[in-house]
Amino acid sequence: MPPRSLVLLIFFCTVFCACWKTPPYHNGGNNANYHSKVWGYKPIYATEQNAKEILFTAKPQPVIFAGNIYAYQKYIFQMETGYGIHVVDNSNPASAERIGFIKVKGCAQISIKGDKLYTNSFDDLVVIDFSDLNNVHEFSRAAGVFSEYRYGSPISLPPGTGYYECPEDGKFVVDWQQDSVYQQCYH
Repeated sequence: MPPRSLVLLIFFCTVFCACWKTPPYHNGGNNANYHSKVWGYKPIYATEQNAKEILFTAKPQPVIFAGNIYAYQKYIFQMETGYGIHVVDNSNPASAERIGFIKVKGCAQISIKGDKLYTNSFDDLVVIDFSDLNNVHEFSRAAGVFSEYRYGSPISLPPGTGYYECPEDGKFVVDWQQDSVYQQCYH
């Protein structure tokens, strides 16, 4: 190839490559468009103490992010991935009834032995005593057992696809709300 043709080939390749645009949604990289707002998700944060608090409410919650199910005696426990555990009274299987919800933020799996429910709350292994449904409470906790879930729990990403505000490092995401956000991250 003559030198002039080679120079023209390099010139056109450079021009075409300069026109190639990468999407502005690869988790806050250099191409992210921080000046343009879109409808997306914004993280809701809590302190570590509040994020890891275990609470039982006798008010059933809607099933949104259904996870694994565990049957024990006359009860069914269903994981609400990232948010907690639904308690279902299955005394009469023809008309099973949700009777409560155990709030366990950052949870991913459950297991039961005896009247103790084992799950994670972010990076902690938590044992919940449900022997008396009027007094469901944290029985014990082993801190830091699941280090990969400290800030990467099932609720560390928004519930839907689209743009979202990148979570701040070192903060516990406990939920998401839709709002106008800069095009920082995309899921």
